[in-house]
Amino acid sequence: MRALLTGLLAACLLAAPAMAGTREDVASFVQPTQDGRLAALEALLKREGLAYEIQTFPGSEAGKSRQGRNVVITIGKGERDILLTAHWDAKVMKDGALADAVVDNAASVVAVIQAARVLKGAKLHHRLRIILFDQEELGLLGAKAYAAGPDAGRVAAVINFDVNGYGDTPFFADPTDPALAKAIRRACLAASEDCLAFGAYPPSDNLAFRKIGVPETSFSYLPAREAHQLWLMFNAGQTSGLPDDFHPRILGLIHTPDDTMAAVDPDTVDRAGRLAVELVRAADANRR
Repeated sequence: MRALLTGLLAACLLAAPAMAGTREDVASFVQPTQDGRLAALEALLKREGLAYEIQTFPGSEAGKSRQGRNVVITIGKGERDILLTAHWDAKVMKDGALADAVVDNAASVVAVIQAARVLKGAKLHHRLRIILFDQEELGLLGAKAYAAGPDAGRVAAVINFDVNGYGDTPFFADPTDPALAKAIRRACLAASEDCLAFGAYPPSDNLAFRKIGVPETSFSYLPAREAHQLWLMFNAGQTSGLPDDFHPRILGLIHTPDDTMAAVDPDTVDRAGRLAVELVRAADANRR
């Protein structure tokens, strides 16, 4: 009974307050500079009472040196870590302006923060680290820096979120690790989500951990039709049935001036946050 009540309380904590302010939280990342986006992120974490540290790494932007800044929240204790991740940086467009980058990827950052709010009081077997990576748009530099750092050997699994701004269909990078694959299925069931597996998934920060042999996945949401179009584009090759010049809407939206709040559905962001909670719980139950 106690476990049931705890679960219900956690669900209420995520669903009720998040819905009211989700749009405003995502919109706060619309800034003219990367520094402005980082300040918006820090403001959200302080509001939620989530202690964090900033881990710097040598980075670059537009051919110039720019110190990278990964934001790391640590919850609980354990010999090994589960990482729940998303990138906070925005794409610099050809004209030098910063994209609003709310679908890619402020919405995912807000979803992950919502999950952290629920999970900060959870009793987990692993130490949970929520990592908000910098410089994903420059070649996964923040994730690569962490994967090459001193804590990489502690990582049991990585659950990344990228492009979670609108739509009703979650899809994910199908992991080769059987335990993580089973955890994903359990989490999707617990969250009442019909999750679509991608053998080939668009590149994101999870790839930095694949290269060092860590079980990993990445999650996104799109409308069902668009998710299946994207699956065909990435996985079906010459037999996709799609026109040669076809591109799903999402590929014409991200990294452009059209990635604005007009594209964001707060319900999707909240769903992503709830799914993130279930994914962490299921991965933690593996006790690896």
